[in-house]
Amino acid sequence: MRNPIPCPSNHCPLAHVNAEALSVFIGDYFRYKGEYEGSALPHRIKISISACERACAVPVSQDVGIVAKPNGKFNIYLGGGIGEHAFTAKLAFSDVELEDILPLIVGVVEVFKRSGERRGFKWFIKLNGFDKVKEEVLAVAREVKSKLPKPPDVKPTFINTRVIKMHYPTGWVTASELDELAHAADEYGLGYVVLFNNQSIYIPIRDNVKEIRGINGEIKEPGPYYPEGPITVACVGSELCPPGLIDTTSLGRKIHVHISGLKEHIRVGISGCTHDCGMSWVSDIGFEPFGFKTRILVTIGGASRQLGFILGTIDPSEAELTAKVILSMYVKSKAPNIREFAVRTGIDAIRDELRRQVPSFQPPNDSITALFGPD
Repeated sequence: MRNPIPCPSNHCPLAHVNAEALSVFIGDYFRYKGEYEGSALPHRIKISISACERACAVPVSQDVGIVAKPNGKFNIYLGGGIGEHAFTAKLAFSDVELEDILPLIVGVVEVFKRSGERRGFKWFIKLNGFDKVKEEVLAVAREVKSKLPKPPDVKPTFINTRVIKMHYPTGWVTASELDELAHAADEYGLGYVVLFNNQSIYIPIRDNVKEIRGINGEIKEPGPYYPEGPITVACVGSELCPPGLIDTTSLGRKIHVHISGLKEHIRVGISGCTHDCGMSWVSDIGFEPFGFKTRILVTIGGASRQLGFILGTIDPSEAELTAKVILSMYVKSKAPNIREFAVRTGIDAIRDELRRQVPSFQPPNDSITALFGPD
Protein backbone atom coordinates (compact mmCIF):
# COMPACT_ATOMS: atom_id res chain seq x y z
CA MET A 1 0.00 0.00 0.00
CA ARG A 2 1.48 3.31 -1.06
CA ASN A 3 0.88 6.41 1.04
CA PRO A 4 -2.29 8.13 -0.22
CA ILE A 5 -1.53 11.36 -2.06
CA PRO A 6 -3.74 14.37 -1.20
CA CYS A 7 -3.89 17.68 -2.99
CA PRO A 8 -2.71 20.68 -0.87
CA SER A 9 -6.28 21.41 0.24
CA ASN A 10 -5.32 23.43 3.30
CA HIS A 11 -3.88 26.07 0.99
CA CYS A 12 -6.64 26.09 -1.63
CA PRO A 13 -9.85 28.16 -1.37
CA LEU A 14 -11.69 25.70 -3.63
CA ALA A 15 -11.36 22.74 -1.26
CA HIS A 16 -14.55 21.03 -0.11
CA VAL A 17 -12.72 18.81 2.39
CA ASN A 18 -9.45 18.52 4.25
CA ALA A 19 -7.75 16.10 1.86
CA GLU A 20 -4.65 15.89 4.05
CA ALA A 21 -6.65 14.71 7.07
CA LEU A 22 -8.49 12.10 5.00
CA SER A 23 -5.21 10.93 3.49
CA VAL A 24 -3.60 10.46 6.91
CA PHE A 25 -6.67 8.57 8.14
CA ILE A 26 -6.58 6.13 5.22
CA GLY A 27 -2.80 5.73 5.33
CA ASP A 28 -2.73 5.12 9.08
CA TYR A 29 -5.26 2.32 8.79
CA PHE A 30 -3.07 0.29 6.43
CA ARG A 31 0.32 1.19 7.86
CA TYR A 32 2.19 -1.49 9.84
CA LYS A 33 -0.37 -4.17 9.04
CA GLY A 34 1.50 -7.21 7.78
CA GLU A 35 -1.44 -8.37 5.66
CA TYR A 36 -1.09 -5.28 3.49
CA GLU A 37 2.68 -4.85 3.35
CA GLY A 38 5.33 -6.06 0.93
CA SER A 39 4.56 -9.31 -0.85
CA ALA A 40 1.23 -9.70 0.99
CA LEU A 41 -0.33 -7.87 -1.96
CA PRO A 42 0.32 -9.01 -5.54
CA HIS A 43 1.03 -5.44 -6.67
CA ARG A 44 1.19 -1.95 -5.19
CA ILE A 45 -2.02 0.05 -4.70
CA LYS A 46 -2.05 3.79 -5.31
CA ILE A 47 -4.70 6.13 -3.88
CA SER A 48 -5.16 9.87 -4.37
CA ILE A 49 -7.53 12.37 -2.77
CA SER A 50 -8.69 15.55 -4.50
CA ALA A 51 -10.52 18.15 -2.43
CA CYS A 52 -12.63 19.47 -5.31
CA GLU A 53 -13.77 18.67 -8.84
CA ARG A 54 -10.59 20.08 -10.39
CA ALA A 55 -9.06 16.76 -9.32
CA CYS A 56 -5.53 18.09 -8.83
CA ALA A 57 -4.42 14.73 -7.39
CA VAL A 58 -4.97 13.13 -10.83
CA PRO A 59 -7.55 10.39 -10.15
CA VAL A 60 -7.47 9.20 -13.77
CA SER A 61 -4.15 7.45 -13.18
CA GLN A 62 -4.80 5.89 -9.76
CA ASP A 63 -5.97 2.49 -8.59
CA VAL A 64 -8.38 4.42 -6.37
CA GLY A 65 -9.09 8.09 -7.05
CA ILE A 66 -11.23 9.98 -4.52
CA VAL A 67 -12.77 13.32 -5.55
CA ALA A 68 -14.73 15.50 -3.10
CA LYS A 69 -18.00 17.10 -4.19
CA PRO A 70 -19.66 20.35 -3.02
CA ASN A 71 -22.48 18.40 -1.32
CA GLY A 72 -20.08 16.84 1.18
CA LYS A 73 -19.98 13.50 -0.61
CA PHE A 74 -17.37 11.87 -2.83
CA ASN A 75 -16.92 10.23 -6.22
CA ILE A 76 -14.60 7.24 -6.32
CA TYR A 77 -12.78 6.15 -9.47
CA LEU A 78 -11.19 2.73 -9.89
CA GLY A 79 -8.68 1.01 -12.15
CA GLY A 80 -6.46 3.78 -13.48
CA GLY A 81 -2.79 3.40 -14.23
CA ILE A 82 -0.11 4.89 -16.43
CA GLY A 83 3.12 3.49 -17.77
CA GLU A 84 3.62 0.81 -20.36
CA HIS A 85 -0.06 -0.15 -20.20
CA ALA A 86 -2.17 2.96 -19.74
CA PHE A 87 -5.67 2.54 -18.30
CA THR A 88 -8.23 5.26 -17.63
CA ALA A 89 -9.76 5.12 -14.16
CA LYS A 90 -13.54 4.97 -14.37
CA LEU A 91 -16.21 6.33 -12.06
CA ALA A 92 -17.27 3.41 -9.86
CA PHE A 93 -19.20 4.95 -6.97
CA SER A 94 -21.03 8.31 -6.90
CA ASP A 95 -22.11 10.41 -3.91
CA VAL A 96 -20.26 8.24 -1.42
CA GLU A 97 -20.62 9.20 2.24
CA LEU A 98 -17.44 9.91 4.21
CA GLU A 99 -17.90 6.88 6.47
CA ASP A 100 -18.11 4.58 3.42
CA ILE A 101 -14.76 5.58 1.89
CA LEU A 102 -12.48 3.38 4.02
CA PRO A 103 -14.78 0.32 3.72
CA LEU A 104 -14.72 0.66 -0.07
CA ILE A 105 -10.93 0.96 -0.11
CA VAL A 106 -10.62 -2.09 2.13
CA GLY A 107 -12.96 -3.82 -0.31
CA VAL A 108 -10.66 -2.95 -3.21
CA VAL A 109 -7.59 -4.17 -1.36
CA GLU A 110 -9.13 -7.43 -0.15
CA VAL A 111 -10.65 -8.32 -3.52
CA PHE A 112 -7.38 -7.52 -5.27
CA LYS A 113 -5.37 -9.47 -2.69
CA ARG A 114 -7.43 -12.60 -3.35
CA SER A 115 -6.98 -12.23 -7.10
CA GLY A 116 -3.20 -12.68 -7.10
CA GLU A 117 -3.02 -10.52 -10.26
CA ARG A 118 0.62 -9.41 -10.26
CA ARG A 119 0.20 -6.91 -13.09
CA GLY A 120 -1.96 -4.65 -10.94
CA PHE A 121 -5.52 -3.80 -10.02
CA LYS A 122 -6.21 -2.25 -13.43
CA TRP A 123 -5.55 -5.62 -15.09
CA PHE A 124 -7.77 -7.39 -12.58
CA ILE A 125 -10.63 -5.09 -13.61
CA LYS A 126 -9.85 -5.61 -17.28
CA LEU A 127 -9.94 -9.39 -16.95
CA ASN A 128 -13.01 -9.66 -14.70
CA GLY A 129 -15.18 -6.77 -15.85
CA PHE A 130 -15.85 -3.43 -14.18
CA ASP A 131 -19.34 -4.24 -12.92
CA LYS A 132 -18.33 -7.57 -11.42
CA VAL A 133 -15.40 -6.04 -9.57
CA LYS A 134 -17.64 -3.27 -8.23
CA GLU A 135 -20.06 -5.86 -6.85
CA GLU A 136 -17.24 -7.76 -5.14
CA VAL A 137 -15.82 -4.57 -3.63
CA LEU A 138 -19.25 -3.53 -2.34
CA ALA A 139 -19.81 -6.95 -0.77
CA VAL A 140 -16.57 -6.71 1.21
CA ALA A 141 -17.25 -3.08 2.16
CA ARG A 142 -20.63 -3.99 3.65
CA GLU A 143 -19.05 -6.87 5.57
CA VAL A 144 -16.20 -4.88 7.13
CA LYS A 145 -17.77 -1.46 7.68
CA SER A 146 -18.84 -2.03 11.30
CA LYS A 147 -15.34 -3.22 12.22
CA LEU A 148 -13.46 -0.20 10.85
CA PRO A 149 -12.52 3.05 12.61
CA LYS A 150 -14.73 6.07 12.07
CA PRO A 151 -13.29 8.87 9.93
CA PRO A 152 -12.12 12.14 11.47
CA ASP A 153 -13.62 15.57 10.88
CA VAL A 154 -12.53 16.47 7.35
CA LYS A 155 -14.11 19.90 7.08
CA PRO A 156 -11.82 22.12 4.98
CA THR A 157 -9.23 24.07 6.93
CA PHE A 158 -8.25 26.93 4.65
CA ILE A 159 -5.04 28.71 5.63
CA ASN A 160 -5.48 31.96 3.75
CA THR A 161 -1.93 33.07 3.01
CA ARG A 162 -0.06 33.97 -0.13
CA VAL A 163 2.55 31.46 -1.22
CA ILE A 164 5.94 31.67 -2.87
CA LYS A 165 6.14 29.19 -5.72
CA MET A 166 9.55 27.74 -6.49
CA HIS A 167 9.60 25.45 -9.52
CA TYR A 168 12.59 23.20 -10.09
CA PRO A 169 12.48 21.89 -13.67
CA THR A 170 13.09 18.12 -13.61
CA GLY A 171 12.97 18.16 -9.80
CA TRP A 172 16.58 18.76 -8.80
CA VAL A 173 17.11 20.94 -5.71
CA THR A 174 20.62 21.55 -4.36
CA ALA A 175 21.58 21.40 -0.70
CA SER A 176 22.22 25.15 -0.61
CA GLU A 177 18.79 25.79 -2.18
CA LEU A 178 17.17 23.63 0.49
CA ASP A 179 18.91 25.71 3.15
CA GLU A 180 17.53 28.88 1.56
CA LEU A 181 14.03 27.44 1.41
CA ALA A 182 14.14 26.35 5.03
CA HIS A 183 15.37 29.79 6.08
CA ALA A 184 12.62 31.50 4.06
CA ALA A 185 9.94 29.26 5.60
CA ASP A 186 11.10 30.26 9.09
CA GLU A 187 11.86 33.91 8.35
CA TYR A 188 8.83 34.83 6.23
CA GLY A 189 6.45 31.90 6.47
CA LEU A 190 4.71 29.46 8.76
CA GLY A 191 7.67 27.16 9.33
CA TYR A 192 6.94 24.60 6.62
CA VAL A 193 6.76 24.17 2.85
CA VAL A 194 4.17 22.45 0.67
CA LEU A 195 5.13 19.77 -1.87
CA PHE A 196 2.96 18.39 -4.66
CA ASN A 197 3.11 16.41 -7.90
CA ASN A 198 4.43 19.19 -10.14
CA GLN A 199 7.97 19.29 -8.70
CA SER A 200 7.37 22.73 -7.25
CA ILE A 201 7.85 23.86 -3.67
CA TYR A 202 5.40 26.35 -2.14
CA ILE A 203 6.24 28.46 0.91
CA PRO A 204 3.18 29.89 2.69
CA ILE A 205 4.13 33.42 3.82
CA ARG A 206 2.75 35.58 6.63
CA ASP A 207 0.42 38.46 5.82
CA ASN A 208 2.73 41.12 7.28
CA VAL A 209 5.67 40.18 5.04
CA LYS A 210 6.46 43.02 2.64
CA GLU A 211 9.88 42.01 1.31
CA ILE A 212 11.54 38.63 0.79
CA ARG A 213 15.29 38.24 0.45
CA GLY A 214 17.46 35.31 -0.51
CA ILE A 215 15.10 33.51 -2.88
CA ASN A 216 13.68 34.44 -6.25
CA GLY A 217 10.24 32.85 -6.41
CA GLU A 218 6.86 33.87 -7.72
CA ILE A 219 4.46 35.22 -5.08
CA LYS A 220 0.95 34.03 -5.83
CA GLU A 221 -2.43 33.53 -4.26
CA PRO A 222 -3.07 30.04 -2.85
CA GLY A 223 -4.42 27.23 -5.09
CA PRO A 224 -5.41 25.62 -7.31
CA TYR A 225 -2.29 23.57 -8.00
CA TYR A 226 -3.14 21.73 -11.22
CA PRO A 227 -2.82 22.59 -13.99
CA GLU A 228 -0.14 25.14 -13.30
CA GLY A 229 2.62 26.17 -15.56
CA PRO A 230 4.90 26.40 -17.28
CA ILE A 231 5.98 23.21 -15.51
CA THR A 232 8.47 20.52 -16.48
CA VAL A 233 8.21 17.28 -14.50
CA ALA A 234 10.74 14.47 -14.89
CA CYS A 235 11.79 11.33 -13.09
CA VAL A 236 15.47 10.90 -12.19
CA GLY A 237 16.02 8.94 -15.39
CA SER A 238 19.20 7.13 -16.33
CA GLU A 239 21.31 9.16 -13.91
CA LEU A 240 20.07 7.42 -10.76
CA CYS A 241 17.46 4.81 -11.68
CA PRO A 242 18.50 1.34 -12.96
CA PRO A 243 15.54 0.99 -15.40
CA GLY A 244 16.17 4.50 -16.76
CA LEU A 245 16.83 4.55 -20.50
CA ILE A 246 17.20 8.29 -21.19
CA ASP A 247 18.73 11.36 -19.55
CA THR A 248 15.53 13.03 -18.40
CA THR A 249 17.31 15.89 -16.63
CA SER A 250 19.14 17.16 -19.70
CA LEU A 251 16.09 16.75 -21.93
CA GLY A 252 13.75 18.38 -19.42
CA ARG A 253 15.95 21.43 -19.00
CA LYS A 254 16.19 21.92 -22.76
CA ILE A 255 12.43 21.67 -23.21
CA HIS A 256 11.71 23.94 -20.25
CA VAL A 257 13.49 26.77 -22.03
CA HIS A 258 10.84 26.61 -24.74
CA ILE A 259 7.78 26.46 -22.47
CA SER A 260 8.99 28.92 -19.83
CA GLY A 261 8.67 31.85 -22.23
CA LEU A 262 5.01 31.13 -22.95
CA LYS A 263 3.79 31.92 -19.41
CA GLU A 264 0.87 29.54 -19.89
CA HIS A 265 -0.45 26.50 -18.06
CA ILE A 266 1.66 23.97 -19.92
CA ARG A 267 2.97 20.86 -18.23
CA VAL A 268 5.58 18.64 -19.86
CA GLY A 269 6.10 15.19 -18.34
CA ILE A 270 9.25 13.18 -19.09
CA SER A 271 9.87 9.60 -17.99
CA GLY A 272 13.06 7.60 -18.25
CA CYS A 273 11.33 4.24 -18.61
CA THR A 274 7.90 2.70 -19.10
CA HIS A 275 7.03 2.96 -15.41
CA ASP A 276 6.19 6.60 -16.25
CA CYS A 277 7.16 8.16 -12.93
CA GLY A 278 7.37 11.47 -14.84
CA MET A 279 3.59 11.26 -15.41
CA SER A 280 3.80 11.76 -19.16
CA TRP A 281 0.31 10.34 -19.79
CA VAL A 282 -1.35 13.08 -17.70
CA SER A 283 0.78 15.95 -19.02
CA ASP A 284 0.05 18.42 -21.81
CA ILE A 285 3.03 17.00 -23.66
CA GLY A 286 4.44 13.65 -22.57
CA PHE A 287 7.60 11.71 -23.41
CA GLU A 288 8.07 8.09 -22.37
CA PRO A 289 10.51 5.43 -23.69
CA PHE A 290 9.00 2.81 -25.94
CA GLY A 291 10.15 -0.58 -27.17
CA PHE A 292 13.41 -2.50 -26.93
CA LYS A 293 15.27 -0.30 -29.43
CA THR A 294 14.66 2.76 -27.37
CA ARG A 295 12.36 5.24 -28.97
CA ILE A 296 10.13 7.74 -27.21
CA LEU A 297 6.34 7.67 -27.21
CA VAL A 298 4.86 11.17 -27.54
CA THR A 299 1.47 11.94 -26.02
CA ILE A 300 -0.50 15.16 -25.96
CA GLY A 301 -3.41 16.63 -24.03
CA GLY A 302 -3.23 14.63 -20.81
CA ALA A 303 -4.98 16.02 -17.75
CA SER A 304 -6.13 15.10 -14.27
CA ARG A 305 -9.22 13.32 -15.59
CA GLN A 306 -7.99 12.27 -19.04
CA LEU A 307 -5.02 10.38 -20.42
CA GLY A 308 -3.23 11.99 -23.34
CA PHE A 309 -3.69 11.15 -27.02
CA ILE A 310 -0.92 9.09 -28.64
CA LEU A 311 0.86 10.98 -31.42
CA GLY A 312 3.57 8.44 -32.26
CA THR A 313 7.21 7.65 -31.55
CA ILE A 314 10.48 9.49 -32.15
CA ASP A 315 14.19 9.03 -31.68
CA PRO A 316 15.29 10.39 -28.25
CA SER A 317 17.62 12.87 -29.96
CA GLU A 318 14.62 14.62 -31.53
CA ALA A 319 12.47 15.07 -28.42
CA GLU A 320 13.34 18.75 -28.06
CA LEU A 321 12.55 19.38 -31.74
CA THR A 322 9.24 17.56 -31.33
CA ALA A 323 8.30 19.76 -28.39
CA LYS A 324 9.17 22.88 -30.39
CA VAL A 325 6.97 21.81 -33.30
CA ILE A 326 4.00 21.04 -31.05
CA LEU A 327 4.37 24.29 -29.11
CA SER A 328 4.62 26.33 -32.32
CA MET A 329 1.41 24.77 -33.64
CA TYR A 330 -0.30 25.34 -30.29
CA VAL A 331 0.61 29.03 -30.16
CA LYS A 332 -0.61 29.59 -33.74
CA SER A 333 -3.90 27.83 -32.99
CA LYS A 334 -4.75 30.28 -30.16
CA ALA A 335 -6.54 27.44 -28.38
CA PRO A 336 -7.14 27.98 -24.64
CA ASN A 337 -5.15 24.87 -23.69
CA ILE A 338 -3.23 22.04 -25.32
CA ARG A 339 -5.98 19.44 -25.06
CA GLU A 340 -8.39 21.80 -26.82
CA PHE A 341 -5.69 22.47 -29.42
CA ALA A 342 -5.37 18.72 -30.03
CA VAL A 343 -9.14 18.34 -30.41
CA ARG A 344 -9.58 21.37 -32.67
CA THR A 345 -6.55 20.74 -34.85
CA GLY A 346 -6.97 16.99 -34.99
CA ILE A 347 -4.42 14.35 -34.04
CA ASP A 348 -3.87 13.39 -37.68
CA ALA A 349 -3.01 17.00 -38.62
CA ILE A 350 -0.49 17.20 -35.77
CA ARG A 351 1.04 13.92 -36.89
CA ASP A 352 1.31 15.22 -40.46
CA GLU A 353 3.24 18.27 -39.25
CA LEU A 354 5.55 16.10 -37.16
CA ARG A 355 6.20 13.91 -40.21
CA ARG A 356 7.29 17.01 -42.13
CA GLN A 357 9.55 18.48 -39.47
CA VAL A 358 10.80 15.57 -37.33
CA PRO A 359 12.70 13.02 -39.47
CA SER A 360 12.41 10.14 -36.99
CA PHE A 361 8.69 10.56 -36.28
CA GLN A 362 6.51 7.50 -36.85
CA PRO A 363 2.72 7.42 -36.32
CA PRO A 364 1.14 4.60 -34.29
CA ASN A 365 1.43 1.11 -35.73
CA ASP A 366 0.54 -2.41 -34.64
CA SER A 367 3.38 -2.55 -32.13
CA ILE A 368 2.05 0.49 -30.27
CA THR A 369 -1.45 -0.94 -30.29
CA ALA A 370 -0.14 -4.16 -28.80
CA LEU A 371 1.99 -2.56 -26.11
CA PHE A 372 0.02 0.46 -24.97
CA GLY A 373 -3.54 -0.10 -23.94
CA PRO A 374 -6.20 -1.13 -23.64
CA ASP A 375 -7.35 2.46 -23.19
